Amino acid sequence: MTDATEPKPLGVCLVANVAQETSHGEGGLEIREGLRHFAPGAKVWIAPPAWGDGGENVIVAGRHRGNSRRYIRIVIQIRFLENFRVKDVYSPALVRALTQAEPGEEHEFAARFLWPREQAESWARSLNTPKTEARVDGDGHRTHLVTDPPPLELHLDGATYHLAHSNARGARYSPDPPPVEPSPTTG
Repeated sequence: MTDATEPKPLGVCLVANVAQETSHGEGGLEIREGLRHFAPGAKVWIAPPAWGDGGENVIVAGRHRGNSRRYIRIVIQIRFLENFRVKDVYSPALVRALTQAEPGEEHEFAARFLWPREQAESWARSLNTPKTEARVDGDGHRTHLVTDPPPLELHLDGATYHLAHSNARGARYSPDPPPVEPSPTTG
């Protein structure tokens, strides 16, 4: 195809795959392959956050596990997704599923309800960065998300906290700096 005949994208969207295994039930002990509506590895297109800051639930559109020809639109927990990236959207049917637009309104809805490229790329980078929970001494029961492995220093509300302990369950920070090792004396 030449540049003049290539289709023009309707917009940009954040895309991910459904995790191979997802945990459900009390304590996450029930393991399933994929999700009820999506097969493991299925590609889903994520709508920009519609409420709050886009925390743990997101609106997605993708091809249903039972009927791979039609797109469905549902809300799922973002923890069930992996491999976040940014893709151009060319399909009017996908835009209709993602935005609930009527036929013929795809271009208008795509401009208003798909992602700005910079925001989608920023979210993809953030979501692909491994994170762990961190607690700060004297900060009650609040937890913070930090990169995994955790940084040696954490800056919160103008104060600096130092990594005191880290394991598979998370990290703990203290306002006290780490002890200084005495230097060996030369003899």
